[in-house]
Amino acid sequence: MEFKQVSKLLEIYKKHSIVSTDSRNIPAKCIFFALKGPNFDGNQFALQALEKGAAFVVVDDQEIYAANKNNPRFLYSSNVLKTLQELARLYREELAIPVLAIGGSNGKTTTKELIKTVLSTQFRTHATRGNLNNHIGLPLTLLSMPANTEIAVIELGTNQPGDIAELLEICEPDFGLITNIGKEHLEGFGNIEGVAREESELFHYLKKHGGLAFVNSDDPWLETMATRLDRMISYGRGEGATTTAKLLGSLPGVSMELDSGIEVHSQLPGAFNFPNILAAFAVARHFGIPDWITKTAVESYVSQNNRSQIIEKGGYTFFMDCYNANPSSMEMALQTLADHKGDAFFILGDMLELGTYEEEEHRIVVDLLKKLKLEKGIFIGPAFAKALGKDSRSFMDAELASAYLKNHLPKAGSLIFLKGSRGIAVERAISFILENPESSKFQAPNSK
Repeated sequence: MEFKQVSKLLEIYKKHSIVSTDSRNIPAKCIFFALKGPNFDGNQFALQALEKGAAFVVVDDQEIYAANKNNPRFLYSSNVLKTLQELARLYREELAIPVLAIGGSNGKTTTKELIKTVLSTQFRTHATRGNLNNHIGLPLTLLSMPANTEIAVIELGTNQPGDIAELLEICEPDFGLITNIGKEHLEGFGNIEGVAREESELFHYLKKHGGLAFVNSDDPWLETMATRLDRMISYGRGEGATTTAKLLGSLPGVSMELDSGIEVHSQLPGAFNFPNILAAFAVARHFGIPDWITKTAVESYVSQNNRSQIIEKGGYTFFMDCYNANPSSMEMALQTLADHKGDAFFILGDMLELGTYEEEEHRIVVDLLKKLKLEKGIFIGPAFAKALGKDSRSFMDAELASAYLKNHLPKAGSLIFLKGSRGIAVERAISFILENPESSKFQAPNSK
């Protein structure tokens, strides 16, 4: 489908502004894009989509199109994915609203949600839902923006070189923020230098297009990158930053004192959330939102979906930070756990996508636990099992760990910290408490 044809598709989209790529979920009068994957071909479900109520289908299988070319609801493209991306870009341009893109190794989603919460106090704000932050999810995010949206906050995901550059060409941000640079997806990037090169694409784009960057000046990688920027606003603990604050405490939630003298007491646990909160204040100030409004919004924000989430259940406080994990986020989280004054118990799952660094990085975590004197806990996954050797606290999967925990729980009142990659699903180890409707009657042991 050529540019003029995508422009025509945009006019169709304005009348049928719901987009679907899943033939199992076809809203009435939507446009179905027949995407292909390693185990499926959406072209095979195009007719079914129309039967379910789709207004139009976009296909790139020539035979299927030829068999239905007399049906005006069949639209042909040489590449359905590229057409979806181009349609999203054109729609973003037509709305002509400010777009803030957020990248980084850790804390992207939390930072995005905080900024969305704050901006929503003054503007009709649209943000990436969940983790729809890749080459398919980002276009769907843009195409789900209501026509009256005043500002968009878009998350940029990556696991291999080139991903960020591709996403930037679609969302065309005016503003950008990189949370930090850490050891993420080392299997795809090779080393932290590779991560930095990939994430820096956002700053390169902003410089080229005259955009404004929000820079975490406490991150040495970002501080170096910022020297090449023409327009930036910094935030951090240092006095040289545009927006500064002092960390007052990290548990049960981050507390800080802003440079304006205002104290903020959030519901987000862990010192690693300090820069995420400060980023929200930096962005809010730029868009003219007073600190007191931002303070109220930040303090009301409660994280969900196992991202810095606190759950009180069964006589325990669960610190759920197990949506994902990499060596950098694991280190920051364990540093926070070490600051806890009461009884603490950890459940750590393998960190995935580390490639040749897998064994080394898991051993580093084990050594860090010893250094921090964090001794009570268990491990889940083959990588930790290898790093630990014959340690009896290691389990190959969450189900085996759960069976053990049912008879070996820590004493009542303990903080139970969970961290691991999504593929390990460490939360399943405690599902017998979290998913138990009788958990309020659950009796945690008084001592251990």
